[in-house]
Amino acid sequence: MPQLIRQFETLAEPVTSKSGAWALRYDSDGRATISDRNGKTTWTAGAVGTLRLEMDGVFVVYDGDRIAWRGDVPELGYTSFGVTDDGDGVIYDNGLPKYSLRHGPIEPVSLGDRAPVTEIRDNRFLESGNGKRTVNRTPDGDALVHTTKYGIGARGIVVVPPADTRALEQPDTWLTWRFLDDDGNGRWNLVLVGPDDEVLWAFGERRPVKPEPEPSPVVVDTMEGEEGAYSDEWLETGLGGMEGGYCVTAIQDVDPDEALRRFGAEDAQISTSTWAELLRRASYEDVDVGHHVVAAFGFGPHTLLVENVGWEGTRRPDLSRGTFAVSSYCSINADQRFLVSQDGETLAAFDDGYASYAEGANPDVLTDALAEMGIDDCEAFDADDDNFLEDLELLCRLAGVRPTVADVTGPARVAILPRELPLGFPAA
Repeated sequence: MPQLIRQFETLAEPVTSKSGAWALRYDSDGRATISDRNGKTTWTAGAVGTLRLEMDGVFVVYDGDRIAWRGDVPELGYTSFGVTDDGDGVIYDNGLPKYSLRHGPIEPVSLGDRAPVTEIRDNRFLESGNGKRTVNRTPDGDALVHTTKYGIGARGIVVVPPADTRALEQPDTWLTWRFLDDDGNGRWNLVLVGPDDEVLWAFGERRPVKPEPEPSPVVVDTMEGEEGAYSDEWLETGLGGMEGGYCVTAIQDVDPDEALRRFGAEDAQISTSTWAELLRRASYEDVDVGHHVVAAFGFGPHTLLVENVGWEGTRRPDLSRGTFAVSSYCSINADQRFLVSQDGETLAAFDDGYASYAEGANPDVLTDALAEMGIDDCEAFDADDDNFLEDLELLCRLAGVRPTVADVTGPARVAILPRELPLGFPAA
């Protein structure tokens, strides 16, 4: 018999406690109860009918399609409901008990960021220093649930299987987190450490050490003509660690430090590193969508600002005050925005690659660069679904920058800054 009833499930067969002494079942009248083998009852639903656990963790009894009764427990996030061996009923949030039918809310107890595995049970849980990671037991106590909160209101959940959990219950060991960088791709991982803080176990398989990459071919130029066709290799190879999208902004006649100051950085927040080092630092510091991770690469008198998981540049014509700037953004879902600005004013801006829909003080600023790319009739180009606008080539032509792989793999001026999320954007 099952030991849990989960979200959206109705009670079809008895849900028993671990020992089987108690169960959530229907009585002879068709009313849901928690009772033992001798008929002793500790909880009864408020009406006869089909019991269902709703999405918000509240019991509802249905008489056909009509709600006959709704439980008076508070609305909770939840994943399951179980019966205990003392006849109680408990709502769990991914294994962590949150509400008792007999005693009310259950206050979770944090053990801090490290503890012996044997201490992680019932309402006691492990919690990282920044609160983004937690570990607690499953309702049956046999396995561990590792939850990671992300900065977009979502969370990732993995389960350490029962056999592995039992193997971790060793004396003089502690479960905690470590930043592992064995293969150059650093990440935070759940680990078991011993008395000397050595890592005895790490959740999941370690990624194999990658062979040294072959040297990138030398790019003679990045614009079409006698020296070859335009290439995005500077983005795809040189900035290959970007997480599925990009936002790049070229600002003329501004040095990298000034570009970062315009972006919002104070001098004390600006440092020097490569792009790969910046991403490792962001991973180590557990940076999420609530922060800007930005690098500024110098190109002679100009600067190329690169944002990781960002979009700020295409919303900031003020980056061009006293000069000229071009910005292009593409999300992991291929949502796009393009901005051309001068002296803090938008000259042209358009979405999703449709330059013919550009709006601003002077959309014709795009005309010559588009013609150089072979697009003389912008409306006809956009009307053909088979056409795709090479936004980064357009950016480079308009801004007069010609990045190569070498340009974006060397040291840059970098910063990690708090981000003010747009109105309505889900918080962490």
